[in-house]
Amino acid sequence: GAVVAPPQTTPPLEVPEEIKDIEMAGKDIATPHWSQQPLKEVKGLTMEQLDWPNLHGASCMASGVLFLAELVRFVAGLPPSDIECYFAAMVYAVIYASRFDGIRPLPAHFRVTFYATTGWTVYYISHLLAATNPAIFAHWVYPTGIVFLASTIYFYKHWIERMYRHFVEDRFRAYYLPGLIGLMYFHGLDCVDLFNQWLDPQYWQHVPLRLTDQAWTIQDVRLTGLFMSSMALFMITLHNKGVLTGGRNTLITVLFTIFVPALFLTGTHATLNASFP
Repeated sequence: GAVVAPPQTTPPLEVPEEIKDIEMAGKDIATPHWSQQPLKEVKGLTMEQLDWPNLHGASCMASGVLFLAELVRFVAGLPPSDIECYFAAMVYAVIYASRFDGIRPLPAHFRVTFYATTGWTVYYISHLLAATNPAIFAHWVYPTGIVFLASTIYFYKHWIERMYRHFVEDRFRAYYLPGLIGLMYFHGLDCVDLFNQWLDPQYWQHVPLRLTDQAWTIQDVRLTGLFMSSMALFMITLHNKGVLTGGRNTLITVLFTIFVPALFLTGTHATLNASFP
């Protein structure tokens, strides 16, 4: 009577709830967009009533102060210091890491925007650090670049499908198109620049010899992009809390988290010996 051992079974792989929610939010294109009256302002909390005294609030305030100082530096024509870049990387990493737990109760289109922006931020931080210290961080653009591309596909697949459904249902809102097209343009530049780095393993040995201000330009592009992305998410918070809603929220978001910072950056860096992409 030999004893036969029962067959061993592999327990199913536990998928974290955050990963499940990323998938669920991306598939949800049926929930009405914003509201039936998106330009109507709804009163809620005031700015002072928001939950500021915590790690997330402190990081948001630090990012605002940092970007104001960067605007002064842009006008003065000065490059960023290594300390500024490392500090910015830490601040923006904390902003997103401290927000993850509170994002799941929000509607799907807000969650998609947050998850995609988090993926873009992972790449922006790694690219910022690569330009600051390529000897250590240059190779980070390979894995984080994959995260960037996946986030880009995830974001635009959701929003294009969503806007097409709105068009079919005769409730398409054309005033969202400038913001979406502007984002697509800038993300297209990001993709070209990403592939330039991927195709040249010695990018940081070759390009700075020809374009002496390339690292400076990339650092400031990423510093600006990090602030623009986090500010866009802050505008979502202001909408959901009733601090700033309706048409004013939409206008400020499109102008001051996309076009105005990008134009200001372009104008103050136009004479540098650099190329992006």
